[in-house]
Parts: sequence; C-alpha cells; structure tokens
Amino acid sequence: MTAVVFLIGVAVAAVAIIDSTMGLGLPIGFAYHPFFWVALVAVLILVASVRFVRQSQEIVIERLGKYYTTRSAGINFVVPLLDTIAYEWDMREHTVDVPAQEATTKDNVTVTVDGVLYYRIVNAKDASYGAQNLQFAITQLAMTNMRSAIGGLNLDQTFEEREQVNSKIVNAITEAAATWGVQVTRYEIKDIRMPQSVQDAMILQMEAERRKRAEILASEGQRQSEINRADGEKQGKILEAEGDKAAAIARAEGQARAIELVREQIIAEGGDKAVQLEVAKAAVEQFGNIARTGNTLVLQGESATPAGVMSQAMSVLGAINTARGGVGS
Repeated sequence: MTAVVFLIGVAVAAVAIIDSTMGLGLPIGFAYHPFFWVALVAVLILVASVRFVRQSQEIVIERLGKYYTTRSAGINFVVPLLDTIAYEWDMREHTVDVPAQEATTKDNVTVTVDGVLYYRIVNAKDASYGAQNLQFAITQLAMTNMRSAIGGLNLDQTFEEREQVNSKIVNAITEAAATWGVQVTRYEIKDIRMPQSVQDAMILQMEAERRKRAEILASEGQRQSEINRADGEKQGKILEAEGDKAAAIARAEGQARAIELVREQIIAEGGDKAVQLEVAKAAVEQFGNIARTGNTLVLQGESATPAGVMSQAMSVLGAINTARGGVGS
C-alpha cells in the first residue's frame, strides 16, 4: 500500500513537470498546491505506519536495528523509517521430516530410522534470536537424540517400545530447544529398516517359535487326552465295581430269602416229608449222573446202590430233625 501511494505521488510530480515544461495546459492545478503534497505525505506516513497481522501469526519489530516489540494478529502501528519488521512467524503447528539415518542398537545391529517431528512457535522473540536456522537446528537435534534413544535399546525393543522412544526424543528436544521459543509436541518414527541378513534371521526365529508353539499345543492336547481317557477308565471301573457290588448284594439277599423260605417250609406241617422226597430225588439224579459220565468211581457198602444212598440221606435228615427238636425244647 505504501508503494502505491508513493508511486501516485511520483506520477503526479512527473506530469506536473512535463506540463510546466511543454505548456500542455493539463488540468492538474492541484499538483502545484502545497496542501496536496502535505496531504500526500501524510497519507504516505499513515499507510507506512499501519501493519495488518494475520490470525495465527506474530511479527517481531526492531527499532534502529534493536529488538523493540512483538505484535500479534490485528491492526498494528509502527514508526516509519525507525521501525522495521524483522521477522514474521507462523504460530501454527509445523511438520518436519527427519531424514533417514543409521543407528546402532544396544546389541550391535545397525538399523535405518526416519521420522516426523511436530513443533510450534511459542515465543516469537526467542525463535528470532535463539537460533540462526530454527528448523535445521530442530532437525539436527531430533536426529542426534533419536540415535541416542535407539542406542540404549535392543533390536526387539526398538519395535516393541516405539511409544517410549518417541516420548524420550520429545522430552530431550523440548528441554534443549526451550531457549529457542519452540515447543515440540510429538515425534513419530515412520519406519525402521534392518539389513537383509537380520531380516532373514528374524524370519527363521519366528518360524522356530511357531513350530515350538505348535509342538507345545500338540503335547498339551495329547496330555489332556490321556488324562481324559484315564478318568474315563477310572469312572468305568468305579461304575463296574458298584454294579458288581449291587449284584452281589442282590444275590446274597436272594439266597438269604430262599433259605428263609425253605426254613419256613420245613417248619410247616408235612414239611419234613416234602424235604425227604426232594432229597431222595436229588440223590437218584446225582447217582444217575455218575453213571452217565465216563469217570470211574468206587463205591463200597450201602453207597453202591441208589437205595443205600437214599437211606444215608434220610439218616442225615433224621439227625438234623432230631437236633432241631432238641434245640427247640
């Protein structure tokens, strides 16, 4: 704007000189009036004194080559010829690509790492006079701190602890760049590249780990299967034993009941005669069985004939009845 006003004044003066020299009679009488030039100079000074600062920006003003003040967004006034705008800063967040560089881990593996740095200006004065090239200084500081952070970790930790590495770099840069009027908001590692030999070794290691996990799972499955089978056999034997126990108890109860019924029948009237008949029948059947088999059996005395066998059985039964009668009396 100042340049436009200045050019207008120069153009009017040139036209006035040409008109007076050549006598053209142009209607520019105002150019010969002192008030016009006073007004033009006043407008020129006013325009040169006004500075419009955009939102999210700050300007650093120097007076006679020395820092004077910092002005923020809005209309600002300066003294022409004495004040100059030395620096203009964007107060929004800035993004800087940190170039890829090699770093050596704690276990002596060389990796290539690159990242992205985010920062913002918080003090325009310190940013103007704290570093000659602010962005270059921040980038170099990020690179050195990144190498230091990687050097304190093993290779596996560089992948597992990225957040810790990022936080460590941010804290280190923030502390070092405090005098530069800069606040580092965050740092992000974009990529970590390893030598091909290390990648091949990691692939073999992962395959070995997968095989190990598969074998462990298979052994656990086999172990659980054997446990289940043993439990099944144990339960089967327990159930079988319980079944045998129940069957034995049932048989014993049946035999006891049968004996009880026989005893009741013997005690009843005419029971002894029925018993004698059953004993005789059993003796005859057993004698017949002996005759049918091919075994040789030597019998002497009364036992050699069926009648003798029956006589002996009746004698035994009679003795039992006599003993029973003696106990009952």
